[in-house]
Amino acid sequence: MDKRASLEALNKQMLAEVSCNPPESPPVAGAGNPDSPVMFIGHNPSGTDTQTGRPYTGPAGEIFDELLAQAGFSRDDVYITNLVKCWLWKEENGIKVNRTPTAKEIKSWVPAWLKPEIDIIQPKAIVCLGGPTAQHFLGKDFKITLQGGKWLEVPPESPYLKLAGSLPSPKPLIMGIPQPSYLIHIREHSPESYPAARANMVADLLKVEAVLEGKVPNPAPSLPGVDIPF
Repeated sequence: MDKRASLEALNKQMLAEVSCNPPESPPVAGAGNPDSPVMFIGHNPSGTDTQTGRPYTGPAGEIFDELLAQAGFSRDDVYITNLVKCWLWKEENGIKVNRTPTAKEIKSWVPAWLKPEIDIIQPKAIVCLGGPTAQHFLGKDFKITLQGGKWLEVPPESPYLKLAGSLPSPKPLIMGIPQPSYLIHIREHSPESYPAARANMVADLLKVEAVLEGKVPNPAPSLPGVDIPF
């Protein structure tokens, strides 16, 4: 069975066995090129994603597509998924807004659905969108600032390894970058910082483009930094 057929079987099983809240917002499966050497992993889908059935749609998805295009590739060149496949939300002023997954939710989802997905894709590199996703692979001490945008090795104490047991061999290197929604936040609350923040994300994605061109990423040393909460 090829990768695409294996993913279709996995996603069919997920849709049959998993119920999200609300029930009319079904799980959102990964999408993209299953033969790509690069896998992007976010926290969880948005409410818009549950309507489109694809990860990273809506305003954040539009920015994401623009960033990829600036770096010279598109989502069709990579594979994109999430730690948790259900939309996770909390209510603020009577409106459902996105939230990050809890440790319990990650523990439920990762071994059952993300691990087999990664095992099928066999990525050479994984890009984590957002600090919490990167910390799941790289450990709680990972910080987006300074460590973000660097290819790092998965440490033995990785929460992912504790839950899933293993990664494909050779282990993919991991890069953590801010969520695309971080740029929306910056544009609204600190517009003078927006051009530099956007340029930094494009620079990080150019390193992904190099992997797509067949260049093997080199691991960087860990560095301390100040976290970005996205």
